[in-house]
This record gives sequence, structure tokens and C-alpha cells, in this order.
Amino acid sequence: MVSQYNFNFGDSVAYLQGIGAFEYLLPFLLIFSIIFATLEKTKLFGDNKSNIHLIISVVIGLLLIVQQGIVSTINNFLPSVALIVVVILMFLLVISILAGSHYQGLKGTAFGLAVIIAIVALLAALANPGYGGFYLDTFQRDGLIRAIIPILILFGVIALVTKGGGKTSGGTSASEHIDKFFKGLRGQE
Repeated sequence: MVSQYNFNFGDSVAYLQGIGAFEYLLPFLLIFSIIFATLEKTKLFGDNKSNIHLIISVVIGLLLIVQQGIVSTINNFLPSVALIVVVILMFLLVISILAGSHYQGLKGTAFGLAVIIAIVALLAALANPGYGGFYLDTFQRDGLIRAIIPILILFGVIALVTKGGGKTSGGTSASEHIDKFFKGLRGQE
């Protein structure tokens, strides 16, 4: 005897969407998990205060899901970020295949440039949610430029302040200071 019921995963996703799982449950779980993990790691309120961390995480998560504009932004932003992460992973996979087992990752100026490109890509994803690609209208492009210019100014100021005349008299160059800055971010010092 053949069953009359055919399982369709798309129907299950549509059901979850219909009951509000994507608008309420998943954003709540995401924010709750991030806040709780951060509080547990930083021990902001002291050791063995998981009950306080739990209450704070639940309250922040519930306050977030009431703001549907923020939830909508999260729901549109995260798929773009996931796409960026997949592209970066594939890029690193191809590089590691070509470089062989001696590849140790991006270092120095290449790492700094990769961080800047990643920041720009994340800003583009935030400025352009819901589209299949990275098409930006005039308003979004202007917003992205306004976000990139301060970052470029920051790196320019770092270069000017740390320049100190290059390597004369035992000084270090600006690129070495920037490399040192990014190594500190990665915990390599």
C-alpha cells in the first residue's frame, strides 16, 4: 500500500515562516545566544553569574524582536554576510590548494588589505539587503562612500602619525606599524 502523504521540505519551511519562526524565534535565538555567550566570556557581572547573564540575554532578545525594523534588517543582512563568508572560504581554499601545505594565511599588508576589503563587503551587504548581487542605487552608494571615507582617513592618520621619517635612526615605517596593528588584532604578538 502506497502512502498518500508526500513530504515536502519547502512546505515545512513555508509553515515555519507562516507561524513567525523567521520573524520572532530565529532572531531571538540569535541575539540571545550572542549576548549570553559574550556575557559568559567577559564575566561582566562576575564569576558564576549565569542566572544574571540569562535574564539580561532574554530581555535584550525580547526587546529586539519587538522592533520589526531591526529584525527585518537582520533577516536581510545575514544571508548577504553568509554569501561573503562562502566566497572568502572558497578564495582561501583555492589559494591553499595552489600554495600547498606551506601556506600560512595572509600576513602583513595583504592581511590589512583583506580586512579592508572584508569591511567594505560587509558594509555593501548592509547597505544593500535583499538583492541577489551588489547593485547599489545612488542613495546606497552615497551611504557606502560615507562609511568608507572615515576608514580611509583613519588609516591615513595612522600612516602619518607612525611615519616618523621612515626607518631612519631606528624608527619604524608606517607599514610596519599597520602590520603590527593587524598582528595585534589577530593575537600574533
